[in-house]
Amino acid sequence: MKILIALLCLVYTVVANHARIQKRFGVPLDVEIGCARDGGNATFVADSEDCLIFYICDHGWPKINVCPEGTIWSQTNPHQGRCEQPSKAVNRACGFAYVPSAEADDKPELPRSGACDVYCRNHFDCVAYTEICDGHAQCSDASDEEGCAAPCDPNRCRLPDCRCSGTDIPGGLLPSEIPQMVLLTIEGAVRLEDYQHLYSQIFNKVGRNRRRDLRLNPNGCPIGATFFDINQFTEYVALQGLYTQGVEIASLSLSHTLPAEYWRNASQDIWQAEIADHRATLQAFGRINPEDIKGMRAPYLQLGGDRQFSMLKNSGFTWDNSWPTQQMDPPLWPYTLDYKSTQECVIPPCPTASFPGIWEVPMVDYLDLNNTVCAAVDNCYFPESKQAALDLLRSNFYRHHSTNKAPFPLHVRPRWFYEAHYNLEALQEFIEELLGRGDVYFVTISQALEWIRHGSVDAFKCDHLSRREHVCVHPHYCSYYNVTYPPNSREHPGERSFHTCANRCPSSYPWAGNPLGE
Repeated sequence: MKILIALLCLVYTVVANHARIQKRFGVPLDVEIGCARDGGNATFVADSEDCLIFYICDHGWPKINVCPEGTIWSQTNPHQGRCEQPSKAVNRACGFAYVPSAEADDKPELPRSGACDVYCRNHFDCVAYTEICDGHAQCSDASDEEGCAAPCDPNRCRLPDCRCSGTDIPGGLLPSEIPQMVLLTIEGAVRLEDYQHLYSQIFNKVGRNRRRDLRLNPNGCPIGATFFDINQFTEYVALQGLYTQGVEIASLSLSHTLPAEYWRNASQDIWQAEIADHRATLQAFGRINPEDIKGMRAPYLQLGGDRQFSMLKNSGFTWDNSWPTQQMDPPLWPYTLDYKSTQECVIPPCPTASFPGIWEVPMVDYLDLNNTVCAAVDNCYFPESKQAALDLLRSNFYRHHSTNKAPFPLHVRPRWFYEAHYNLEALQEFIEELLGRGDVYFVTISQALEWIRHGSVDAFKCDHLSRREHVCVHPHYCSYYNVTYPPNSREHPGERSFHTCANRCPSSYPWAGNPLGE
């Protein structure tokens, strides 16, 4: 009997210890094992605690995803799964069992996620972000269904200033009647070596006499792109050089603070200090016209809900490009947030109130060569050759071009090119291939929205570039020591420096709360 009790105690201790070690690197241990190539080697792994959450295994490592509101992650084997209506879902991992509602209308009762993100007005009930404005009052005082944007009425929401979310072509045009727009976007700090060696090869080609000539759209203007800048480590003369050439500059924040939860819970004041105040930094040291800084992308694609979009509206921004979507066949077109969006909320909190005149430019997912979705090119299954990289780009482009010609996203970061030189060669060949078609334009996000609003290729003109201030011959070199901003600290301070065409260097390194370094 004593031996049996001892064994039971041992089992209890092992189980208890296992319960305490449920996560490693923020990922559930069973999910990590399920994705590992020497473990489950799965394509998808369901979350055992939340039926809305699932993980896509990328190179053996799980990436979290959330099903749209009103659906359940359904998975029958390690390699097949999708978000389904509750009545069709199968998810044994989280213990989901569909139970029809007893209500007269016989509609299925949507399950609650069980998450506590926002307290109701009564300060007693608590709901998940995804349960706000979902059409079902979860708070006993129904405060989670107040202040919600109304469903879009296409008879009242009309271009040029309003557009319902959807896959229809603006203006009721046919695909054969419109150009195919490509949205090349790059994010991060603009480093001098990237500007001189990487971006010069993307925006230029080797012409006659081995000279670098600008790559040109069919109208003779330089190809456009949008750069989402981070203040830290940016070389402002390089940023100004991109701007002068025709690249649109947008904000990715001043600090790019980790972890992503910082942005998930950030107040409107924090969004103001990180994004809106960033314009002052870009103007002062990058010589960027603040009127040309019209949009943003949330760091780590972590949306901030109504707080983020209230900042955009109040600060005079025009658009956001932070919201991934798996609606890719046919893909979503950009739309305004005057009314309720039909786009699924992949990374909550998403905006639920009305923000008239603010455009959302969806980050339409790619389908990679491993048949999984990815929001940016460098998040896709890594191509093993130049041909594989070309196949990735071509297959996703043709899905846009052969359906509704929604703007084709080409979201990249420098690391994709540095990890394999053939990726740069593939992109160069892909750009030349598209420009040779005659109906493809590489445009900035603001140019794409202007075309959507008015339906004219005049949106792609480049007359305005002659008015931009060119990089000075002798920029100031600004250097700072004992900087304690992350990734440094008070115990391990570091150095920062940049070149600028401003009249003088700031007295301290620019940062959130002090964008001009005064």
